[in-house]
Amino acid sequence: MKQTSGAYLLARAVVTLLGGTLGLSLADLLLRREILTGPNNILYLTLVGLLLGYLIGAPVAAYWSRFWQRLVANLSEIPPEAVLAAGTGAIVGLLVTVLVNNVLGQVPGFTWYWSLLIAVVLVFASSSFFVANRRLFGTLRMAPEVQSKPRTRSAEKIIDTSAIIDGRILEVLDANFLDSPIIIPRFVLLELQRIADSGDPLRRRKGRRGLEMLDRLAQQERVPTEVISDEPAQIEAVDEKLVALCLERGADLITTDYNLDRVAALQGIRVLNVNQLANAVKATFLPGERLSLSIVREGREPGQGLAYLEDGTMVVIEEAAELVGRTVDAVVTSSLQTNMGRMIFARLGDEARE
Repeated sequence: MKQTSGAYLLARAVVTLLGGTLGLSLADLLLRREILTGPNNILYLTLVGLLLGYLIGAPVAAYWSRFWQRLVANLSEIPPEAVLAAGTGAIVGLLVTVLVNNVLGQVPGFTWYWSLLIAVVLVFASSSFFVANRRLFGTLRMAPEVQSKPRTRSAEKIIDTSAIIDGRILEVLDANFLDSPIIIPRFVLLELQRIADSGDPLRRRKGRRGLEMLDRLAQQERVPTEVISDEPAQIEAVDEKLVALCLERGADLITTDYNLDRVAALQGIRVLNVNQLANAVKATFLPGERLSLSIVREGREPGQGLAYLEDGTMVVIEEAAELVGRTVDAVVTSSLQTNMGRMIFARLGDEARE
């Protein structure tokens, strides 16, 4: 609370003037009773009253300033539609009071206090009715704003368990493709701990890898990271908590989970899927381009051989099943983009056929 606020200064000035007025009144009373003599005493007692009022006014003004700030804060939290509804109800109640007074004005014994009582009852009843049904006013007020104002987004990025275990987010940070703060919810940490303590060896290794990636994420200095305790109430599933938290904070979601990606995107959340990023930055090969590849194993179909590019893209080469372990020259024929990544189809070059 600032001591120089307008409410504080006004309250202290009022108390000071009140002290001066009391000093003047006391001096006038003492002069009329001839307890004091001389006009100078009026000035002295007035100055004493002003000084006492100024000294006493400090705690009084401070209390009044705090009270005024709390009052303003409470009033600012009242929805505008509630104020509009109460005002409309008061106007309707007063109009009905005028009509009732015209009807009952000629009744014997009907006096002004009966009119006042009717006005109070009708205004209270009408205002209560309109406030209870204030949703109509809120709909009229908010409808244009909802249509014209998009949901605001923050710069925060909330990361989920799958993206932490995956670990490629660290390479994205090292490449300076992400500079927004990364938020790690505490319930994600607890899920990683449960995975690391699992009886299944595979899940236990994934959990421990996630904890290691988390340590590295916290130690890097390129992007600030923060662990928060916010947790949506009455929600048990971790994925649902992540979606609710992103909606609440207006944050983006970092994940590698395809199902969570779809669910979050349908609710208006911007999703940063590391798998999609990895597929997007893979090199594109056009039909006719030549590649030098090492055949690592046979393909699913008869005669096919499988090779892999440096970024992990799988290349299916026709008539290369018998060339496992050899490096061959291949010509790209087509490519296929799937949810799991990109596949390239190729055939052996003329030199490899020979």
